Amino acid sequence: MLRAVWGDGEIDYQVVDVPITLLQKMRACEALPVGQRTGRRSLGFDVVERGEVLFHVHFDGADGKCQVRNLGVSRCLTLLEWKQLIRD
Repeated sequence: MLRAVWGDGEIDYQVVDVPITLLQKMRACEALPVGQRTGRRSLGFDVVERGEVLFHVHFDGADGKCQVRNLGVSRCLTLLEWKQLIRD
């Protein structure tokens, strides 16, 4: 997964390996409609284990993309990292 963390004047990019066993926890979840868009709705859900939210999954109805949000990198293996300066 490519992760981007916006900072002051730069973006910190990380390529992280998300364990399959962690992603498979999504099987126990139910995706529910979110947002106000009509037609092709967006769906989302939290992946929770023992009362702790592990991450949030968002399926964007506008463009069909899937986002994994708020996943702690401590649960993943960081493969590569670099910074990109933001030019004005």
